[in-house]
Amino acid sequence: MKRLTALAMAAVLLAASAAPTSAFGGHIAIATSDWTSPDGHAFVGVQADGQWTTPSGTGYCSVWQLKAVVAPNEWVYWVWVYQNGCSGQPLNFTNPLQVITTPGKPGMGIHANTSAGMSLYLDVSVQPQDAPAESQRTVSAQLTAGWLTALNGAIQAYVVPSSMQVTTWTADFGDGSRRTFRPDPANLFGLTTTHTYGPGQFDAVVTARVTGEAYAAFFAPDGTPYEQLVPFALNISNSASGIGAPIEYVPPVVRVSASPSGTLPDGTIIPADAVGHTAIYWPRGLHCLLFARADIVTEGYELSDGVVIGGAKTIVTGYHYDAGVNDASDATPTGSYGPDAPIAIQWDTPLSGADSYPVALTLDLQTTYDDGAVRTSTASGTVFVTVIYSAVNQ
Repeated sequence: MKRLTALAMAAVLLAASAAPTSAFGGHIAIATSDWTSPDGHAFVGVQADGQWTTPSGTGYCSVWQLKAVVAPNEWVYWVWVYQNGCSGQPLNFTNPLQVITTPGKPGMGIHANTSAGMSLYLDVSVQPQDAPAESQRTVSAQLTAGWLTALNGAIQAYVVPSSMQVTTWTADFGDGSRRTFRPDPANLFGLTTTHTYGPGQFDAVVTARVTGEAYAAFFAPDGTPYEQLVPFALNISNSASGIGAPIEYVPPVVRVSASPSGTLPDGTIIPADAVGHTAIYWPRGLHCLLFARADIVTEGYELSDGVVIGGAKTIVTGYHYDAGVNDASDATPTGSYGPDAPIAIQWDTPLSGADSYPVALTLDLQTTYDDGAVRTSTASGTVFVTVIYSAVNQ
């Protein structure tokens, strides 16, 4: 019992006299280090006195007991740490720290396998993710933080939770537009805004500028803390990918048609129509110039998420002709031709009943949509020609 009392008295004396405060100089070697990733994760670490150290609250007291003097001016101590002053609850009663102190390098009792820090995560979303082009979306971001809390040693360091703040938000919407926002007092760690996307696929990136302070304190043997605050700042970003305002380019519905042109025996000229026909009448033995035409049943259009957002214009850029019965002396052979090249054709024999001569055509089409997109397609069909005896314009 007397021996325990003597040890306790020695500890109190050492707490008052060992390791003079001038050895600490009132300065703490503290630094912060941060790490970020493009997927919204970040970490701020606090480093003090060359070792990763652990956070703690205030009111801790360290009591040093001299263990041995192993060389001139080199002392080995046992160090116990108490919470709420030196008469409070011991935190390492069964595992005291061993500290070696010299005049040039006072030991602070640090465990190298402990750490202090703050982890961050930024969540970014765009709602709705898929919507018609030119519709408004909601772009939002939310920052969450977690602190590592532990105590191990006679030194403490941590990121001060109340110091963390977002100073600015930057939204790169992915379509060439970019905006910067100040924090909303009602949601200091969140961003909500709207944006109108045109057609296409986009990735929105939101960046939060985060600032704060790291705190560290050394405790002298008498429990006196030396404190220091160090500011830090970092950018944390995340993205919302695959924002869709897709456009479906609906092709036109086209029927193959043709328009005949020629001169009747009485000298009457039959001009070609701008609009073709799928069935025509033509006099027996009369030379014909047959022009390929496209009968646009339904023009192409732009569709985005079920909403029509634009139209189109379709033209014939050429055609392919498969020759059939042709009694013209300058008969056009099977082949591909330009859009304005006529087919020289003639029928000398009317068919019985309701039979008609087939003219097989494949049209080359070009559709230009309102947003400038161009699509090509083909349409195949047959124009039926009924040959009549009299030169009647029908």
